[in-house]
Amino acid sequence: MRWDNLYVAGLGAYLPEQVETAAEAVAAGRYDAEEATSNGIRAVRVARADEPGPVMAAHAGRQAVERAGRPHEEYDIVLHGCVGHQGQDFWTPVNYVQNETVGGTGLSLEIRQGSNGGLAGLEIAASHLASRSKPAAALVTTGDAFRLPYFDRWGSDSQQAYGDGAGALVLSNQGGFARLKSTATYTDSSLEPIYRGTQGWTDGPFLDGKPVDLRTRKSDYLLKEEGAYDHVIQQMTKNASQVLQEALDDADAKLSDARFFVHANIAETIAQFSFYSLLGVDRATTTYDWGQDYGHMGAGDQLIGMNHVVEARNPQPGDLLVTMGVGVGFMWTVAVLEFTESPRW
Repeated sequence: MRWDNLYVAGLGAYLPEQVETAAEAVAAGRYDAEEATSNGIRAVRVARADEPGPVMAAHAGRQAVERAGRPHEEYDIVLHGCVGHQGQDFWTPVNYVQNETVGGTGLSLEIRQGSNGGLAGLEIAASHLASRSKPAAALVTTGDAFRLPYFDRWGSDSQQAYGDGAGALVLSNQGGFARLKSTATYTDSSLEPIYRGTQGWTDGPFLDGKPVDLRTRKSDYLLKEEGAYDHVIQQMTKNASQVLQEALDDADAKLSDARFFVHANIAETIAQFSFYSLLGVDRATTTYDWGQDYGHMGAGDQLIGMNHVVEARNPQPGDLLVTMGVGVGFMWTVAVLEFTESPRW
């Protein structure tokens, strides 16, 4: 989808102070040494007990709103993407974020699309604002804290180390420092069983008192039939290539035009295979080396990574940024931005 007159006006991030390194997790027997080496994630941030995902998201959201400088009454939609437990059951964390940031009576929605939650929120926000003739803004936040005993950041998933953190983005139809040129999303629900596994349904979360075991779910599905693993890799590669090309075409751009490329903080083996080898992304344009000190932050890697680009990589007017998310389900979203100015902050 090609967009006109939509701008990123603010970005924000919240990263907890406590650091836990992969070496510390290996020494404590929580992380396999060989896996630590192949995954390449050096450290993660660990949230305090009073910092569940929505609290961190509100911190990031206030920073993005302040930087955007738009009046609170313009915010007629707030979107919150998340992966893990949000600090309370039977609760709507997005309304907490809304109340703690811009308030008002605008539409509020929680997005549960795995690691693609932040970019899915960006595309929904763009669709919403494109239908508004009056001045309007959207706040998109993410926030996740991965805590034992429910989730083991080092062991619940294979080829992932999960870090705590939050990101935020303000999209406006009244201007900003980067123009949203295009977005594209592709969903392949035939891949949905990968993270559901083959063990059937449960009556509620955490019934057996053991941490979530995504490793077993994935292996049970991928080993169920001969050739299932190869088929999944082929499908995911095709889908990623398709959605990336669609977004670039709608932006009248080529991948080589992008000064920045922001993807998830995943295992180095996956990043090397999926992004740098198959898609042809230049690692030097990415935030990945920086992200290896933060790990995979649920739905927020892309928003947090874009915030890092603006704070530390000196973007200039005319620079293109491409960002790509992949969420279980499976769903891919790509966004292409063009910087129109260097933000004061």
